[in-house]
Amino acid sequence: MRIEILVDNEEPRIYPLDKPKMVVGSHEACDIVINHKGISRKHCIITEKDDKYFVADQGSTNGSYIDEHRLVPGNSAEFSSFFPVRLGDNVLMSLLSDEEAHELGGDSESYTRSDSGSVRDESTKMISLKDLHSTSTAGLVQKRSETVTKRKTVKKVVPVKKKSAASNVLVGGIGFLIIAAAALYQYINKQEAKVVQAEKRAPVIKVDNRPILRLEAGDMPTAESIVAVANNPKCSTDLEKNLCITLPLINQEKWGTVLLDKSVLILGNFKYLEDAKAFVKLPNEIEKGGTPEEWSTYQSDLHLVALMLWVRDNIPLELKKIEGLKDLTLTIAFVDITKDPPVFASSAVFIPESLLRLRQRIQDKDFEEAKKRGASEFSYALEYLRFL
Repeated sequence: MRIEILVDNEEPRIYPLDKPKMVVGSHEACDIVINHKGISRKHCIITEKDDKYFVADQGSTNGSYIDEHRLVPGNSAEFSSFFPVRLGDNVLMSLLSDEEAHELGGDSESYTRSDSGSVRDESTKMISLKDLHSTSTAGLVQKRSETVTKRKTVKKVVPVKKKSAASNVLVGGIGFLIIAAAALYQYINKQEAKVVQAEKRAPVIKVDNRPILRLEAGDMPTAESIVAVANNPKCSTDLEKNLCITLPLINQEKWGTVLLDKSVLILGNFKYLEDAKAFVKLPNEIEKGGTPEEWSTYQSDLHLVALMLWVRDNIPLELKKIEGLKDLTLTIAFVDITKDPPVFASSAVFIPESLLRLRQRIQDKDFEEAKKRGASEFSYALEYLRFL
């Protein structure tokens, strides 16, 4: 297998995947060096296992993306020829078979790591919300498509031959087929136009699920303040009662709500953290002990999936507005209240409209994909909230 690297409008480069683990980044000691301002010194790692390839972001500043989903740092995602990986905003990394690479002109001059070289260790870090980009991979894919077409055209120059009588017959037959195909194409277009016209007459309901994130540090309660009220009576004030009626499952589960300074605290059932383990597998490295960074990444993934499960189950899809929360935020916290004192696990803070828009964006298929790709399937949620 080969890796093709496309940087902006530069000529693509192709490198052999001749090691079970290859480091990609801007540092000169990387296996594949990409000198571009959007690439971190140690941006990502490509690994091969059982004839499959995986890519893991190494806490890069500008991120790594598959199918517009930002990869969670430290988590491996399967890398296939169907879905290229975007590094930052302007670098596209595509997986090629040996045959495709040969067809496009073979390997470029390879940049391999010297024996004495070493890449600065960049610890896995949490994704910063300000670093999330809305850049699309589509533009880079289009550039690559145009470049591939040009390279194939240059490589396959066919000499001109004199036409024989048989070739004239063949050309005539092909011409007839082209005319017939054109007529069929026009017919299909007319039928599709009728369908489009019918769809235009039908009412269209638009759902606005664009991210909203207007939160400052002062809008977020502390872990200590959350634990302090975790065992207090729930749904007691008028505001709390209204929210418990709007979100009935909160009251039914006897977790309820508490008004806490500038935020209304909603305690999420701790069982969601257990349910999240079905989507976030415990890596073998952690079972053997693991580093603090590996444990932190694993816990962060659990908390993200648990939150998405909670939002799906507890926020009614048809809910469009939550009354009485002007200038207040909503904090969803997971606290084990069976312990004495209660044990804080995590919390996420939303402005109310942002929470409702996130609920509109969540699809059942996301959870099916998460069973294959883990928490990275829900990286889009980080555009709507702040984790404490």
